[in-house]
Amino acid sequence: MTTVTGFLYSQIGYELGWPMRAVVRGPDASLLSPAATFQILEAGSGTPILDGAVSGWGEKWGSRWWIADFSALAGEGEFLLVICDGGREKFRSEPFATGRGLLWQRTWKMVALEQNERRARLAMNKVGWQDCGAAWQEANSHTALVDGFCDLLEFAADRVTGEDLKRLEDQIINGCNYLCLLQDRAAELGKGPGALSHQKPVFEEFTLLGDASKAAVAWARASRFLSDTHAVKKREYLDRAVRAFAWLKTAHPVPNAFSRINHGAPKDFTVPDEWMTRDLLMMCRAAVELTFCGREAYRAEAVAFAAQVMRRQVPRDRAEDGLFGHFYTFEHADFTEKAWVHHLERNELGGDAGGHYPHYLIPLLQMREAWPDHPEAAAWTLTIRDFAYGYFLPACRANPFYLLPLGFFKGIGLLWFSGLWHGMNAAYLLAAVLAQEFERIFGDPAFRAITAGNLQWIAGVNAGLTAEGVTGASHMFSADVPEGVAQPVSMIHGIGRHTAGSYMNVRGSICNGFSTGEQFRFDVEPSLESDGPHTFTDEDWITHSGAWLSAISRLPRPAVF
Repeated sequence: MTTVTGFLYSQIGYELGWPMRAVVRGPDASLLSPAATFQILEAGSGTPILDGAVSGWGEKWGSRWWIADFSALAGEGEFLLVICDGGREKFRSEPFATGRGLLWQRTWKMVALEQNERRARLAMNKVGWQDCGAAWQEANSHTALVDGFCDLLEFAADRVTGEDLKRLEDQIINGCNYLCLLQDRAAELGKGPGALSHQKPVFEEFTLLGDASKAAVAWARASRFLSDTHAVKKREYLDRAVRAFAWLKTAHPVPNAFSRINHGAPKDFTVPDEWMTRDLLMMCRAAVELTFCGREAYRAEAVAFAAQVMRRQVPRDRAEDGLFGHFYTFEHADFTEKAWVHHLERNELGGDAGGHYPHYLIPLLQMREAWPDHPEAAAWTLTIRDFAYGYFLPACRANPFYLLPLGFFKGIGLLWFSGLWHGMNAAYLLAAVLAQEFERIFGDPAFRAITAGNLQWIAGVNAGLTAEGVTGASHMFSADVPEGVAQPVSMIHGIGRHTAGSYMNVRGSICNGFSTGEQFRFDVEPSLESDGPHTFTDEDWITHSGAWLSAISRLPRPAVF
């Protein structure tokens, strides 16, 4: 990896008025001098528009990185970016676009509608979607996509109209109906009213806490946001959400299939009879959504779950390398929660399956805004603030792309890729959701760089495809990448000047992305030495698409401080 050179910039385009950056990757500090500069040219005429200095970021993941920040570019259109050093041109981009609402305009319909209408036709159960590269239909991936669809209705309803609105609501109903099938199947198997089978027909005997809590959120949100033309479905989904929540109150955590590698837990760690913090947050979110549906009794449930989460927050006097405000995984364990823990064993499932919502404090954000006079409102705000400023902001700043880390590993430090089962693109996109919300409530534009960085990682400002990376982990996708080169790609298949492929060749799908080892295998122990975007994983999972929709639906949302 130390011999790779690349010029990395967005393959879809840049949001005007937001941070706009390109990144140079090199093997060592000799690639560019401190005097290196950049110049922005109009693509058609070659007229110079803007120039500035290229800044050295430093070393990370076995490479050196430099940043060309052209956020001052004010015009919409097509441009070129040229990097010069020592009186000669070192790098030149292909034309790229800037514009207001550009990421929305170029992606939403293909990611939300065109992709999933095709996946619906491929679904083996004739309802829901084929959710990845296999003939699988997991509950957790369906809830994640429905969640993204509902964010479109909540935050971008004015831009989804006419026939597109009908198509979107049809997809929400399609996903929710598959979740209904899973709830009915669990009842048939004697798993109790309200539980969900993980999927059908494989793993249908497994009923997981995370599946039921996420389904309760998805059904409640669909009940809230679907139009009244679907009144019967709205009532059914709300009833099913209530049943799922009731089942959760009687369920117990499942300790099997817990990946100690991914969690950074000791090899001899015994999983306690406790919910992980991410489970508590999703239960809290389900209770909030049910309250918003008019079921006032659930408000106390939401407050109680929030209190449990707050007890697990890392205090300043127990900071990990100066980081605090994040959360312990369990109340009776001293390692902290990771952004991504999705993990399946061949013959069993556990709490890690579907663990793809990273530090998702959305219910606390909702509660402090909906119930500002509640006695705990100040505590919710402090919890959010400590996480946002004590962990989220400094941790994302600790790499040249503002990427959310996988997490802090005791005795090692922050890691981004090492120890993953496969890539975590959905976590990056949900980090962009959190960053937008933090900027909005705290009035702090410092979070905007995190929004832009995590979105643009998907759009092309990423570590780049390498010959070794593609060969090492991609199962279906292949590309002719010259040795020693890192090529920028959009990870939304079919959208952008250059895009990475995926399992099913479905336009609009988003692949797993960068990792360290083989896809679907814990074959690399967490370590600073192995950490880095060294391999590229190509499974096209609808979880990532739901997260993309959640992130871009908020982009034009006006600031309210």
